Amino acid sequence: MPLFRTALVQSCMLIGIAMMPALGQTAQPEMTALKSTFVPGAKTIFYDDFSDMTADSPPPHFKVRGAAPALMTGGDVKQLTVTARGTLTPNLTSLPKNFTFEGEYKFDTKARELIILMFAAGDKQILHLTISAMAKEVDLAASLRAPYQELGRKRAPADWSQPAKLALWVQDGRLRVFLNGEKHLDFNQVEMPPLTKVEFAHDFYGANQSIGYRSIRFAESTPDFGQIIMSSGRYVTQGITFDTASDRIKPESAPVIQMIAKGLEANPALKLLIEGHTDSAGNAAANMDLSNRRAEAVKSVLAGQFKVDGARLTTAGLGATKPAGPNETPHGRAQNRRVEFVKQ
Repeated sequence: MPLFRTALVQSCMLIGIAMMPALGQTAQPEMTALKSTFVPGAKTIFYDDFSDMTADSPPPHFKVRGAAPALMTGGDVKQLTVTARGTLTPNLTSLPKNFTFEGEYKFDTKARELIILMFAAGDKQILHLTISAMAKEVDLAASLRAPYQELGRKRAPADWSQPAKLALWVQDGRLRVFLNGEKHLDFNQVEMPPLTKVEFAHDFYGANQSIGYRSIRFAESTPDFGQIIMSSGRYVTQGITFDTASDRIKPESAPVIQMIAKGLEANPALKLLIEGHTDSAGNAAANMDLSNRRAEAVKSVLAGQFKVDGARLTTAGLGATKPAGPNETPHGRAQNRRVEFVKQ
């Protein structure tokens, strides 16, 4: 083999070895270059994945009106499936001024079906967000209702063979809408009174169509990491999430991790204890091990990808020993699945 080719192969092998995770570690997605600008709220206000719902029963955390939804299961997936016009109202009585919404849906659309997120203050409709799913397209539209003002809309290609992840971020009068991590709508100077009610309306134009609700999450918007950690000494986030029963960090966690990395860069003397916490589902010893591996995964990303000195970071896995909410409900379990950063 010619000398220059031998050197090239050796260089590629060395690069591959450098990029491989350490023995026993899970390969993590690249967090520094991801372009998503959506930052999930840190404090969960409402969460449901229908995991405590049984067949032939109504969803316990929603008020149902119109056509009855049905629980559908398959493998590890549970979804609340609707096939005709109706509404679902979560048991949610208020939203903070700054909040995020995340919803995962499975659209089975052949013609057209839609979801309208309706936000109200008392009995007064304030904001509508419409997701209109067509065979190969999606139409997103946002409007204020009293007085009526269309904020804007966008139509884009869509592939419904996979679940769709919808996100809404309301922050200091700015309203952003994302679908599958891509920002489609962005408005500023949107004035709204305190919101007290959310309703999901769905409708269908054509036969044999369905919408599957897989998870719903409302959360208070993420506060600035640097300010919180320096003032209170502890930063709690449910915005760093992992694959089920795994220490692999989900790519959508990137904005939160990027914010923490920037806070560490801005405060060179700051040292952190990274705590991993789980819910109580499963074996206690396994949860303790999982929480420790998850804390180590966050450390490895901060040190390996963001070049934070590993000596500034220590880890602890606490499993389900320090719950933030009751483990009997999906909402409580979502509160317990979290990462905490403690100033040392």
